Amino acid sequence: MVYGIEPLAYYFNIKPQEFWSSRYKEIYLYCEIQFIKIMEDFKQEITLQEAVTDKLLQGDSMRKKPKIVPLRRIFKDLFKKK
Repeated sequence: MVYGIEPLAYYFNIKPQEFWSSRYKEIYLYCEIQFIKIMEDFKQEITLQEAVTDKLLQGDSMRKKPKIVPLRRIFKDLFKKK
């Protein structure tokens, strides 16, 4: 099932008047930039959560050497260098 650009425009809060008065390329670029911004925010949130989790695990007095699994390893496709 393939959707057009209209649902993306709605998702990224483009007003109908702006949508219909803009060219397809402008809307596409806007949606693409918004998607990149969301992915960067997601990466930043992963990094922050990973740091907090690592500190909590290191501070746990129940284990001398806690096993720390980096979130970057779980989301390795997201953090690939381009």
